[in-house]
Amino acid sequence: MKTFLYSVLFLGGVFHYNVKAQSSASSDASVLTCQIKENPLYQQEKDRIYQLIEKQVHHLRGGIQNWKGDSSMKLMTKSGSGEASIRPNAAFAASMSFLYRFGKFDPATVGLSKKEMLQNEIIPMIRYLVRTHRVGDLKTDDGKAWGDAWQSALWVSLMGNAAWYVWDELPSDIQQGARNVVAHEADRIAAGNPPHKLKLDSKSEENSWNSQVISAALFLMPNDSRYAKWEKALQKWAMSSYLRPADSSSTAIVDQIPVSKQFNGANIYDDFTLENHDIVHPDYMGAWIQNAENDVYYLLSGRKPLQAFLYNLPQIYKNQMRLFLPDGGYCYPSGQDWAIFRNADWMPSHATAVARFNDPEAVYFLRAGLETAEKMQQRNQDGAIYAPGENYFASAQGHLSYWLAQAWLELQFAQKELKPVMQKPGTNYFVDGKFLINRTKNAFHSISWGEKIMIQLMPLAKDHIVSPDQRNGIGSISVNDTVQRVVLKSVDVKETKNSFVVNMVVQHGKYIQAAIRCESKPNGQLTISEKLTALQDCTTNSVGTLSFGILNNPNWVYEKGSRTLKLDQQESNVKAASGQTNQAVAKSVKVDNLNFDLGSQSNVIYKAATKMKDSRHTDLLVLNAIKDKHEWKQGNVISENKVTISVK
Repeated sequence: MKTFLYSVLFLGGVFHYNVKAQSSASSDASVLTCQIKENPLYQQEKDRIYQLIEKQVHHLRGGIQNWKGDSSMKLMTKSGSGEASIRPNAAFAASMSFLYRFGKFDPATVGLSKKEMLQNEIIPMIRYLVRTHRVGDLKTDDGKAWGDAWQSALWVSLMGNAAWYVWDELPSDIQQGARNVVAHEADRIAAGNPPHKLKLDSKSEENSWNSQVISAALFLMPNDSRYAKWEKALQKWAMSSYLRPADSSSTAIVDQIPVSKQFNGANIYDDFTLENHDIVHPDYMGAWIQNAENDVYYLLSGRKPLQAFLYNLPQIYKNQMRLFLPDGGYCYPSGQDWAIFRNADWMPSHATAVARFNDPEAVYFLRAGLETAEKMQQRNQDGAIYAPGENYFASAQGHLSYWLAQAWLELQFAQKELKPVMQKPGTNYFVDGKFLINRTKNAFHSISWGEKIMIQLMPLAKDHIVSPDQRNGIGSISVNDTVQRVVLKSVDVKETKNSFVVNMVVQHGKYIQAAIRCESKPNGQLTISEKLTALQDCTTNSVGTLSFGILNNPNWVYEKGSRTLKLDQQESNVKAASGQTNQAVAKSVKVDNLNFDLGSQSNVIYKAATKMKDSRHTDLLVLNAIKDKHEWKQGNVISENKVTISVK
């Protein structure tokens, strides 16, 4: 009976505005009004973001081509039905539509007039997307129509947004086609139940992007008979995205229903971290901007947003801020398996936190990210923000302009001018995420013992120096010509408000045990002690522990294209991508202003990268290098080392 009453409240209360809207004739072809009131707050930031978008769109326009020689349909990629062929086009079309609809458009920057952009590029791109979808009449060049795919709800929502911004300018066939595509995908998602998963691969991102296509159906078809059904599904999918295990018993009321009654499974941990790509992944912690986008579109159309859109998001963002560095990029405690120079991509997170969470710390990172994005764009005359190879993701350039547009829109709804506040020093222990950080005045320390076991220190500066290599602090050991998998056997954690000590025992395969002690001090020093012991008779091909990835990129805005390496008193300049190798028996190592004090002599190797991996050049510094084959008996102590790392 209670469930029935809650359902009645849900349909008859929170959605009263929309139920009333349905009383209009279903044949009404109107869409919800898209409008913004002028807001003088953060005008400088908005103007700078808008200019970034204009220049990025100028760059992207260089890739537009007719499809099969037909100027009525255009695209910027190869024609195909997969993500790499659809998502970039949909995001780019939406970016151009944003410029057409909002802001002070500069034809000189973009490279053509608004009218030319609409007629020659926006409409032909939307037409291509509409006609090659499964509900359209054409197929892409791979012989398939696109749609009904794992991520296609996201692509359709992008196309829907593109159409909404320029709705009154679209031909009637494109209007109807866009509605057909959006309704098809919205019905598919609305008929399903949101999945959930905590370990390794959270479903938070998928659920939130699925919610977006339903949101698009609402603003494109406000008088459709399915409106109430769609909005109920939108609330369900958005709410499911960022639920924690603790929400199963929460008495909080969201959209007039207790959270516990809406709980269908958790996608984030109770400490507001989440896992994706098999690790605790800050990039995916920030995917909540998709829920925030639902929120801003409600505001754009004059509707009161559903509370589900922002549920648990401020707390996730608080965690993100603890991981951001002064340039607006992340520290990755569990490593990063793709691009790290995504500073500009995080702008919607900061802008939402400024506008909707009233978070003064977000202002600092908004400005830091904006400054970095501008420096990135200044490298490329045609306006590209990413340099070649800097982000290998197929949609990187196209979607970036769209995310920047979201940041601009979010700031239009800012409520007060906040003064920027920097992050305070101190520790954060993420029990569920299985990592610990310490922000000191000049350094950032992190240690992780979850799916990836890592220890790292980087300067609290715009040049991170340390790359988030997933063997940082631990290194690798090869036995029988095989690099051994590192497995955690035990961990003991002690923390104070500004320091920590972690004792771990890990095993390199079944052969070698590493007893590790890691101490983070308030003065910025990080000390790592390691004792390697053979667990059984074995032969090592090589030992390379206490290793760290060192960023050394030829074109990154806060690096100089080389590193100054000092092994004791021997100094050399290591050029980026040179493949140069330096080796010495040394007690101290210095990489630029990052110091490694070993206390006693150790065989040290520094090897420069020759090419990019995961969109960056990572050199390798090994502080405990035992080359060539060595035989060990069970119980033999292989090595015992201690290093204190500091920034000077």
